[in-house]
Amino acid sequence: MSPVIHLTTALGSSLIIILIFINYLGKFNADDFQRKLFLTLLGAALAAIITELIGHSIEGKSGSGVRSFLYVINSLFLIAQNTTFYLSAAFIDYFARKNAQRTKKFIIAIVIFLALYSVSVIINAFYGFYFTISDNQYTPGTHYNLRLIISYSSILLIMINLLISVKQFERSQVYLIILFFLITGAGAAIDIVIEDSSLLWPCFTAAGLYLYFFVIQSDLKIDSLTRIGNRASFNDYVEKISRQSSRQEYAIVMIDMDKFKEINDTLGHLEGDNALRDVSSIIKGCIRASDFAARYGGDEFVLATKADSDIQRLMDRIMSAINLQNERQERPYQLYISYGYDIYRAGDSIPEFLTKIDEMMYKQKAERKAKGIPSSITSKLPNYRGPAVSNV
Repeated sequence: MSPVIHLTTALGSSLIIILIFINYLGKFNADDFQRKLFLTLLGAALAAIITELIGHSIEGKSGSGVRSFLYVINSLFLIAQNTTFYLSAAFIDYFARKNAQRTKKFIIAIVIFLALYSVSVIINAFYGFYFTISDNQYTPGTHYNLRLIISYSSILLIMINLLISVKQFERSQVYLIILFFLITGAGAAIDIVIEDSSLLWPCFTAAGLYLYFFVIQSDLKIDSLTRIGNRASFNDYVEKISRQSSRQEYAIVMIDMDKFKEINDTLGHLEGDNALRDVSSIIKGCIRASDFAARYGGDEFVLATKADSDIQRLMDRIMSAINLQNERQERPYQLYISYGYDIYRAGDSIPEFLTKIDEMMYKQKAERKAKGIPSSITSKLPNYRGPAVSNV
C-alpha cells in the first residue's frame, strides 16, 4: 500500500483517538475506574498506530542504525497492539458487568501475560520467530501465525465472555459487543489476507468511536454521587417493562431516608453525601445483577426485581445491612429508611403505580415517626460508645 495511504489512515485514526481522549479526560462525572481504563486503552491504541506509522515510514531507508531502530519500533508496535486488544476485552467486561474487583483480577492476568509476551518480543530480535528485518524491510518470521493468534485471541476472549454470561448483559450491550467484534475483526481479517493493507486501525477507531458514544450515553443515566442509576434511567426502565408483551411481573420499591435532614443540618452536606453513598452501596450489595436500582431524587431510592423473587426477603437483607452498619457506630450518623412496594404488571399506569408505592412508603414513615425514630446523629444516641480508639 502507498505510504501516503498509510499516513492518511494513521493520522485520521490518531486524530479521532486524541479527540476522544481529550473529551473523556474531562468527564469527571463518569465512573472513575471506567474512565481510567478507557483512557489507558486509548493511549495504547495511539501508541500502536504511531509506532506502526513510524515503522512504515522508515522501512527500506538506508543509513546506520536503521535496522536496529526498525527492530525496536516494530517490537513496541507489537506490545502496544496487544495491550490495546486485551485492554479492550477488560474494558468491555467491566462496562457490561460493573464489577471492578473482577475486572482488576482480569487486568492482573493481562499484565502478567503482556509481560511474558514482551519478553518473547525482545527475544525475537535474536531468533526472528515473529518477524525479521532484512535489507531494512519488515519480513514475517517463521512463527508469524503464532503472533496473529496471540494478537487476536483477545477478540475470542470477548466473544467467550459474552456467550457464557449473556444473561448478565443488557441487549444493547450485546449488540455493542457484537458490532465491536465485527468491525474490528473485519479490519484485522482484511489486513491478514491483504498483507499490505492498513484497515485494522480505521476499523478499530470506528468501533471505538461507537463504543465511546455508547459509554457517554450510559454515563448520562448514572447518578454522579452514588454511582447507581438516576431518575432518567429508572424512567427508561419502567417504560421498557411497561411495553413488554410477556406476563412477567416486577416488584418495585420506593425507599426514602428518614432523618436525612438532621444529618445535613448537623453534620453538613459532605456527611449527607456520604450517607447517600452508604445507602446506595448497601442496596447494590444486596441486590442481584439482574435487579435494578436508582437514586430517584434527593434522599429517595427505587429498586426493582422480578416478582417471582422474594421482595420482602430482599428488603430484610437491606434492613439488616443498615442495622449492622448502625451498630458498629463507625459513622457520625445513623441510617434509617422507610419503604413501600407493590407488584407492577405490564399495562398498568406508571404514574398511578408510582403514586401508590410512594403513598405506601409515606404511610410506613408516618407509622415509624409515631413510634419514635432515634436521632440520626450517632453521638446523641443513649448507647453511644464514643469513637473507636486505635491500639496502634
